[in-house]
Amino acid sequence: MKKLTLKDLNESQLQRVQVRQAQARKSLDRPLTNAEKGKIKDEMLKEIALEMDKEAKKVRAEKKKQKVVPSDETFSWSKNNHSRGLR
Repeated sequence: MKKLTLKDLNESQLQRVQVRQAQARKSLDRPLTNAEKGKIKDEMLKEIALEMDKEAKKVRAEKKKQKVVPSDETFSWSKNNHSRGLR
C-alpha cells in the first residue's frame, strides 16, 4: 500500500485532518508542537488509507461479481479441438 500524503487527499479528507488537530489543540489548551501535529496527521492518513482500501475492495468484489456470469452449459472440450489439428 502506497503511503498517502496530504496532496493525495480531497477537500473533505483534508478538513478531517484539520478538525482532528483543532480538537487536540483545544483539549490541551495550548498550541500543538510539530511532533504532535505530525503524529495526528499520520494517524489520520492511516485511517483514510484504510477507508480507501475498504472502498476499493468493495468495488473490486462488485466488478468480479458482475463479471462472472453463471451458465448451465458445461465446458465442451470438442470446441477447442481442431478437426485437422494445429498447423
